[in-house]
Amino acid sequence: MIIHQLKASGFRIMGDSLDINIPAEGRIGVLGQNESGKTTFFQAIECALYGLRKGSGPEADRKNLVTWGKNQARLEIEFTSGQNRYNLQRMFSSSNVHRAILTSVVNGVKDRSNAITGLTAIENTIEDITGMDRDSFTKLVYIKQKDLDALKELAKSKREQLVNKVMGIEIFDDATVNVKKDVSSLSDELKTMKLKLDNVRQNKEDYEFKLDQKSRLQDQVKTQKPELEAKKEELQKAKALVSKYEWISSYNSAKDLECSLMDQLDQLENDLNKMSSLEKQTTKLKKSIDTFKPEIKDLESYSQNLSDLERRLIEEEGVYETLQTKKQEVINQSGLSEQDLVLLSQDLSAQKSKKLMYTGAMAIGGLACVIVAFLTSIFLLGGAVVLFGLCAYYFSQYMKLDKLATKNVEVETTKRQLIDQEQKVLDIKKEKTSLTSQSPYKTSEAAKEKLAIIQNQMKSEIGEDSIDGAEALFRNISSELLSLKQANLQSRKETLENQMQSKKAEIWELEKTKPESTDEIEYDKKQHEALKNQCDTIQEDWNHIKEVIDNNSGTLKQLEEDLARLKPDFELFPQLEEDVKIQRDNIKILELVKLQLSETSKELRNKVLPHARLIINQILPTLTSDRYSDFEITEDLKFKVHSNQAGGYKEREIFSGGTQDQFLIALRLAFTQSILDSRVQADKYSLLMDECTSSSDDVRKQGIFEVLDAMKQTFSQIFIIAHEDIANYVDNHIVFERNNNGFTEVRSKSWV
Repeated sequence: MIIHQLKASGFRIMGDSLDINIPAEGRIGVLGQNESGKTTFFQAIECALYGLRKGSGPEADRKNLVTWGKNQARLEIEFTSGQNRYNLQRMFSSSNVHRAILTSVVNGVKDRSNAITGLTAIENTIEDITGMDRDSFTKLVYIKQKDLDALKELAKSKREQLVNKVMGIEIFDDATVNVKKDVSSLSDELKTMKLKLDNVRQNKEDYEFKLDQKSRLQDQVKTQKPELEAKKEELQKAKALVSKYEWISSYNSAKDLECSLMDQLDQLENDLNKMSSLEKQTTKLKKSIDTFKPEIKDLESYSQNLSDLERRLIEEEGVYETLQTKKQEVINQSGLSEQDLVLLSQDLSAQKSKKLMYTGAMAIGGLACVIVAFLTSIFLLGGAVVLFGLCAYYFSQYMKLDKLATKNVEVETTKRQLIDQEQKVLDIKKEKTSLTSQSPYKTSEAAKEKLAIIQNQMKSEIGEDSIDGAEALFRNISSELLSLKQANLQSRKETLENQMQSKKAEIWELEKTKPESTDEIEYDKKQHEALKNQCDTIQEDWNHIKEVIDNNSGTLKQLEEDLARLKPDFELFPQLEEDVKIQRDNIKILELVKLQLSETSKELRNKVLPHARLIINQILPTLTSDRYSDFEITEDLKFKVHSNQAGGYKEREIFSGGTQDQFLIALRLAFTQSILDSRVQADKYSLLMDECTSSSDDVRKQGIFEVLDAMKQTFSQIFIIAHEDIANYVDNHIVFERNNNGFTEVRSKSWV
């Protein structure tokens, strides 16, 4: 199988769409930093070919395949196997959807007419095409990180199945299974035949016994038939008397039921009349409620709102009067005169500023006179005294105004409260005027008087003076009326009338079928029960005799059938005995075939390990810089390596970790090539190696690539993942990196 193209999107870190054409031959290096998508590239190939892993775990969960933030993952792989080319597409969604389509590619065109879409059918077809199932693929051609020892960890039976499947000799296993089934089937048939033979022998001995039994039963039946006839006559007389009692009981029961039906009809008639009366009441109530409810509700709302406004107006006017009294008290307590109040009515702030400005100007003028007098000896001290006197006057005026302003704070506060309260009173009066302008009732009392008149009028009509009471009464009557309607009174009445007619007809029919001399019988329930018991006893006796005769007759019939059946079995005995002998011979032959198939399969499989050892010892010197050249393998894939320095074969554990990895690479490559070269249908293969050179130095790394080049007859296409730069060791290389979205992209590749 050679891979030509891989497309991926929404698959793990391959979130963005990737379309990678791949060279069909050569060693292809897959390079990039950690978590750049190298291993995901291999996983995409595996998942595209084989789908989800079965069972549980991350590899079997679709959600773990779909890139974060994406709804689905898509994979498409195109590959050849032998001379045929195929295209396989898969889609996984996070909502547990998995679809796939496998098509052949002929001359570059997909043959949709023969496409396969069933997941199981695709799985089986991929195994047929590649010669490998998923386990074979991951154990042979896909060498994962730190998974070099995967083959040795397989159980022997699993490893044998893998070898047989890939070599194409699983037909021997299938044939062995089929032969085992045939042997088991023939053995079961032989057991059946022997049992049948024993039965035939037994039937021969039973034949004369059954013939004698038939003769004795025929004589017994002849004597029982007269006894059965006598019991039948007695039973008929008893049944005739019981039928008279039954008629009387049925007639009395019918008459009683007729009376009961009449009582029920009377009750239904009363209920129907009541329902009619309730319907009239509900109609009247509904009309009254519809008539009075709007006006009553409006008057109730209007009177309530007007009453609230009247109450609020009285309260706010009282507050206003209280504030006026408080204002006068504040003025009296502050000691302000009429002149002070006049000043306070002016702009105090402006007056204070003006007085303060005059004070400052006089102070500056007086100071200037003093300075000039000192400097020039001009006598200006009188002017300075006058100026300082004016300064003191204006300052005293300023302080007086400041003291008045302090006393005026509480007065102004009371004034503002009076203004606010006066506005509240005006607002309520406006609201009241607005409300009363829409109604003829100017006071709440007038509205309430009108409301009382309407409520009295409604009460005189329906007996309720409130809408709530009227509606509650309407609901109660409606509920009772609904209950009566749901009872289907008219339908029940019709049913009862029909039952009544039926019962009358039944009584009439009973009267027509009245047994003779019934009037002579005085009905007695105990006597009736006693007669029925007597009749049942006679019936049981008759049934018993009849049952014995029927059983004997049935036994006679069965004896005749048995005798007819036993005769053919007896005649079959010689032929059946011969068939048993032939069956035993056939089983012996199949046992020999099974042994031969098993030995042939084992012989073919046992050629793999010697061939693998031959390949290992050819490539081991190249892998290990000519240090080691002899390799021994056991059936469970344990191995020893000859060390010249140690002077003999040593277990793998004594060697360094890197050297052990090189041994395991040699084992995996040789074992895989040996199996694939032994296939019935030869093919070229891709080999996927994930960081299998990381523990090797440059010299041994060069050896690994030389070995891979030498194996190109089997592995013409080899992918090698590496962290380090191996571009000089490979024929082509591709470099992955993460883009700004955190998704894998191809940074570069060495081919077009």
